[in-house]
Amino acid sequence: MESCSYGKRIKIMLTAIQYDTIKSIFDSMSIDWVEPYITTEGAINRKEVGNHTGLYFIYPEVNFYFGKAATNTVINRHQTHRPKLDVNLKELYSTPVEKAEPKWQFPEGWKEGVCKHIIEGVDKIPSHYVKVGRKRVIPGVLDFPVKHKVDVDTLTVVVWNLSHLTSTQIGDIEQAVIPALWPYCNTETHQRRKKYKGDSCYENKF
Repeated sequence: MESCSYGKRIKIMLTAIQYDTIKSIFDSMSIDWVEPYITTEGAINRKEVGNHTGLYFIYPEVNFYFGKAATNTVINRHQTHRPKLDVNLKELYSTPVEKAEPKWQFPEGWKEGVCKHIIEGVDKIPSHYVKVGRKRVIPGVLDFPVKHKVDVDTLTVVVWNLSHLTSTQIGDIEQAVIPALWPYCNTETHQRRKKYKGDSCYENKF
């Protein structure tokens, strides 16, 4: 009875299309389906879950971001995601000195998704670094207060523990899922939005 209820919970968090599409990709690659588990961004950040490789879907209710932890753990991958969700530009840059590169990037697709689904009243997030010459950066905007319309700590994350698969297999699944679902923050989706901007037939798809 409990496993039946658990399966229903998964399908509530993932739409039927999301669930069936991802499952069909496993099937097409002759990889045994692994039922994912539901957790939160906060639980991963607190290291309560996610100490394994695999795939994860952040905020699937709005088709936010689909990612992989192919060579590192889900916990470690989310260390880079939390400051983007928090819009913590100081943490993304780290020590505010001139250096080769900021600690972490904040891709444009992520910025657009955060503006649309995570924070209020912001159309564009500034860059946390400025390029100096060809191979150096200095701090950009590091102090950028925002108001969140969702509690990042309780954001849904659906996770597949795929520690039994190789990094190549995990990457192959991710690369097939992205163009099948076009999660909003993924770089591939962002590139499609730019390509079809102004085209009413395709613009809303991405």
